[in-house]
This record gives sequence, C-alpha cells and structure tokens, in this order.
Amino acid sequence: MTFHAANPAVSPPLPTPDRPEESQNRKRHPCVLCQQRKVKCDRSDPCANCVKARVECVSPTTLPPRRRKKRFPEAELLARLRKYEDHLRSYGADIDAINADGPNAGLQSASTTTPTIKISTSPLDGTTPEPIKSLSIRKSLQNVENNLSRGLNQEFRDAEELLQGSSEDEMFENPISRTYDGIDEYGSDIVFPSPASEDLRDLHPSTVHIFRLWQKFLDSVNPLVKIFHAPTVQQQVLDATADLDNVSKEMETLMFGIYSMAISSFADYECLQIFGESKATLLKRYHSGARLACQRAGLLRSSDLTTLQGYVLYLMSCLNFTIDPRSLFCLTGIAVRIAQRMGLTCDGTAYGLSPFQVEMRRRLWWQILLLDTRVAELSGAGSTVLNHNWTTKLPSNVNDSDLFPDMRDTPQEHPGATEMVFVLHRCEVANLAKQLQDKDLPLVVKDEAITALENKLEKTYVQYCDQSIPFHLVTVLMVKLATAKVRMLPRHPQLMANISQVGTEERDYLFRLSLSCLENHNKLMALPSLEKFMWFVLTNSPMPAMVHLLCVMRYQTTGELADRAWELFEWRFENQNRKFKESQFWRRNKDSLIHLAIANLTVKAWEAREKAFVAMQQPILVTPNFIKQQQQQLAAKRPPKLTGTGSSVGTEATPPSTTTTTGIGMGEQSAGSYQWFNPAAGDPNQGFDVMPGVMTSDNQQMGWDFWTDLMEPTNPMYFGDGAGVPAQQTYL
Repeated sequence: MTFHAANPAVSPPLPTPDRPEESQNRKRHPCVLCQQRKVKCDRSDPCANCVKARVECVSPTTLPPRRRKKRFPEAELLARLRKYEDHLRSYGADIDAINADGPNAGLQSASTTTPTIKISTSPLDGTTPEPIKSLSIRKSLQNVENNLSRGLNQEFRDAEELLQGSSEDEMFENPISRTYDGIDEYGSDIVFPSPASEDLRDLHPSTVHIFRLWQKFLDSVNPLVKIFHAPTVQQQVLDATADLDNVSKEMETLMFGIYSMAISSFADYECLQIFGESKATLLKRYHSGARLACQRAGLLRSSDLTTLQGYVLYLMSCLNFTIDPRSLFCLTGIAVRIAQRMGLTCDGTAYGLSPFQVEMRRRLWWQILLLDTRVAELSGAGSTVLNHNWTTKLPSNVNDSDLFPDMRDTPQEHPGATEMVFVLHRCEVANLAKQLQDKDLPLVVKDEAITALENKLEKTYVQYCDQSIPFHLVTVLMVKLATAKVRMLPRHPQLMANISQVGTEERDYLFRLSLSCLENHNKLMALPSLEKFMWFVLTNSPMPAMVHLLCVMRYQTTGELADRAWELFEWRFENQNRKFKESQFWRRNKDSLIHLAIANLTVKAWEAREKAFVAMQQPILVTPNFIKQQQQQLAAKRPPKLTGTGSSVGTEATPPSTTTTTGIGMGEQSAGSYQWFNPAAGDPNQGFDVMPGVMTSDNQQMGWDFWTDLMEPTNPMYFGDGAGVPAQQTYL
C-alpha cells in the first residue's frame, strides 16, 4: 500500500493521464473509503479525505464486479420439478388432476365429506408450511445469527427495500428498523422497571454455584423442557462464566433464566445446604436479575432467539405462584407476540434456514405454546394462542447428540424413545386438542381421534420406554394422565347444556377417568426416583379431576368407585402433609382460598358419606386424620357471621334433599358452604389449576366463572335424573 505525502516540500509524483472512460466514471462515483465512512467525497484523484488520512484512494470502478447469482440451467430446473412431483405423489397428490383442473380442483367434493380429525403418523407430519414468496424475506434470513434479526412481515420488509432505494446506497439500509432503534424505549419500564442503581454483575452467583445450577438444570429441567441445544449452550455458559464482565446481553438473559429454573427445581432444604440461603431469597434475586437482563437486552423490540429463550425460562420459573397468574398471563403474551414477529409460527423450512436453526425454532415455539396455554388456564382466561394458526412442525424425535450448529442435512429421526419423548407427547396432545375445538365434530369422531392418538403414543413412544429410568417413568405416567384428561375434553359440562340426563354408564366413565388422573398424579408424587422432577409435578396438579370427584362423591357416597376415590384422597392428603409440609410451595398455598375450598368440598363429601352409612345402618366410619385436620382448619378460618349456621363445618350439616321428584338434588344448602371458592374474595396472588397441558376454545372455557357456577348451590345445572347424581355435573 502506498501513501501520498502531505509535506509540500516533497514533490508529488506526476499524475498519469486517465482514460476518458475512467475519468468520466470518477466524476460520478465517490471513492471506496468515502462510501464506507459515509462522508462526502470531492471525487478528486486522490480525494481530500484520503490525502488527509494518508491512505490509498481507490476508485469503485477498479474493484472486481460483484458476483451475481447464477440462474439454474433449464435441464436442472426441470429435474428438480420432476423430483418435487415425485415427492408430492408419495403423499397422495394427483399431479395430473392438478395440472388439468388447476389448484382449486377437488375443493367442492372435499367440502361435502364427513369431518374427520387427522392424527399424524410421525412427529414431523402435519401441515406443510407455505413457502415464503417474498424475496425480501428470504434475503433477510440468509446470513442472520440466531435465526432472525428482523421481523418477517412481508409488507414491512418490502417497504424497507423501497425506502432504501439502490442496494449500493448503504446510508439508507433498513431505514424503518434503524429509525425504531433510535427511539428511546421508555415504554418497557412499565413491564421491566429499571432499578436506580443495581449492578447486574452482582446478581450472578459465584463460579462454583453457576456450575451447580447448570448441572441441576441439565438433570431436572432440560429433560422436560428441551428449549435449546444443551451442548451448544453449555459451551456458551462456560465461556461466559470465565468473563462475566463482558458477557453479551443476550447470553446474560439466558443465564438468569437458567438460574431461575434451576432454583425452582431445587427442594428448600437443598438450597440451604448448597447455597446457604432460602429458596425464596434465591428466586427473588435471580428473578430480579432476569427482569433487568431482559430490559438491558431490549426484549420488547428484540428478535434474538437467545433472549427469547431466557425470557421463556424466566416465565416458566414463575409457575409456582411467585407471580400473580393474571400478571403472568400478560407477560406470557409478550413472548407470544415476539415469537409471531420473529416468524416462529411458520416452520423454518419455509425460510430456507439450516436444519439446526429449524429445530431450535420448533422447540422454542412449542414451549411458548404450551406455556401460554398453561398460564391461561391458571389465570382463568382460557386458551388464547390456540385460536391462532401456525405451520410450525413438531420438534424432531432426535437426541442432542444428533444436532450441531453447522449441520447441512436434516437429522434422521429415531424410531423409539429419545431425549425428546417427554416434550413430544405434550406437543402431540396439544396438537389434537386444537382440532377438538371444532364443535361441529360429532362426539364419536372426537373419541376415535383420541383413541388414535392414544395408540400412536403407545406405539411411537411408550412401548420403547424403560420404566427403570426415571425420565422414561415420568413420561409413561404423564402420557396416561394426559390421555385421561384429553378424553374428558369433549365431555365438558357446558357442551352438554341441552342434555337433561346423563346415563349411569357415562357418569361412571367420567368418574373412572377422574380416578385415573388422580391415581397417576399420586404415583408421580410418591415415587422417590422422580424427586428431581417434582417441580413439574407440583405445578401440574389435576385439580379439575379432584373437584369433579368431590362434587360427585356427595351423592355417589358408596360403592366400589367411591371407596377407591376415598383411598386415593386419603393417601394424597396424608402424603402431602408428610412430604411437603416444610416446603415453600406448601407453606404458601396451604392457607390459600383454593386450598380451603377443596378442604370444604372434601369435608362436605365425607359428611354425606357418613350420613349414607347411618341411613343404611352400616357400622360408623372412623373419621380419617386428614378430615379432622381440614375440619379444624376450616373452623379456624371461618368468618364469624357463619358461626352456628347449618352449613358450618364440623357440625350436623343438612343432608341433600331426597324428596324431589327427580331424585336427589342439591338440597337446602347454605351459600356460605362454597364461599371459599369465590376468587373475587380471595388472595389476588392465587390462581387455579385448569387442565394442564390440554387446551380449550372460547366455548369450552373452564375459568373462574365456570368453577364458581359449578359450586353454587342454586346452579340450575344441578337437577336429578332419578339416580341420585346431578345430571349435568360432568366436567373436563
């Protein structure tokens, strides 16, 4: 490289005459350095800026021309078309009919067929994503770290291209996005208020504790979540831990999400032994760090996959009621909106992304979907994200060892149980639950689809599970729990509003399904080998099954099913008191209005059972210890105005009336009997468990209103059918 001297005593080299063509071009184009620095060039040779910087002045005309993308030869293009047609034929497409009649052929005949529900035969089967036609979107995805750096809206990207003008004018590159980036982000303070002076570095644990938290995450959280590629993230965590002062904002957000989830999976005594602090203190610290990291990473306008992964993990760690579920529902909506803006609702294959990026996008989207549904249930809002459409396929049934960032080919799926088996069964259930929302489908069709799903789960995953392995055991039990729940989905009481009676066979069927839910969840809590997964078990309690059983057991007081139900309830309450009485989760929820409402229903059901045995002149039942404890707890919490009323717990309550012409009805009961189930009078930080992992549509909601109505003594849904059970007291 030669430099032009600025000293006037040194005579400059004699200029060489330019060719007329080159001289004319020099008048039109600024030099390369001025273009890069975005400064005005005087178009001299050399220009004043290059002379001042003492660098060589290079004309853009002397650079080699840009390489243009070669067009496909016609023969290669035809070969590809034939290949695509062969693949379409393998999926049952009639290529000749499409070519003859056009793309709309067959729509009229298809509309007259009987509605069915399709159960995919493999995790990757399903809706084929529509290819992205916008050239601007495809171009924006070619060289992007973390999958996407900008939004994927076609009109937005095309507008930016039009505003940019010439592709050579770098000054106006991405004008809309760069304008947005310059706006002060005061609005995010509403969601993530920034502390006056808090160093995020001080909120990180020590290096030793970071490794303990990461190992706990790998053992207890990662098998049930699989939100990222653990080997890749492990190396990133090691690199970040070596220099926490210079860790990127995106990685720091992910690290605090990992800290939060790891602490949530620890038992209380483990936190004291390992970290010397209580679990509540550690959660509060790392939650504060996660919120601050999200704000510093610009979460609300970020399209970074790592940032969104950290935010989702933070939300998952709040499922144990550390945040009001109603507030958490709004925060989860932010994750959904960001995912939609990033294009996660469309499968990555439509964007031409690498197989690794496609897989990471699938994993993240499905975790957001499952999380949003779960939080919606807790908040009483019902499902929301399932009302949207997406074409993102299920994650592949592969192990993390089959994936690496630079892979070129799609990984081959395994035919048995992999590291993804737990996540995939939840995705399969969610996929079917979305299809079950169609109220026009007959119940027979829905039952057939559920049976097909159950067979598929058994054939694809469960039969390969080794129940001596804790991860496989929790998967098998959760599959049984999920299939029982989804079978109850079409039999929601609000869908049976026009049915005057429910037969004995249907009532017993629902009773057995509820017993199955309760029994499998009891096993999950009892097995010592599943202790490390207890964080998931405790936040996914089958509360609707418990409520349904307790309501029915006030009238179905005797018999084999009733005896089995009381055995399960006794074990459940006794085991909870013994196993979790010292845990933070139990201490925080044992006096909640929800817990008291369940206790109230339990005591009422037991009193009805006692009266039934007396009426049948059977031996007097021995009151279990858990019933005595609940009676004492309710008596201590009972408002003074209820003292002495006929519905007081622990006194002679009025039995259900048997004088009605239609059978046993609700009888003369005090409305105060169910006051504990009114969320309006309760702690605003309490939520309610409604069908974890199974989604309902707007006309299948089981939010607070439904359960409050269900408990209301004057509810018109409660009328007898001659068999002693409220006719429409079925539930999801």
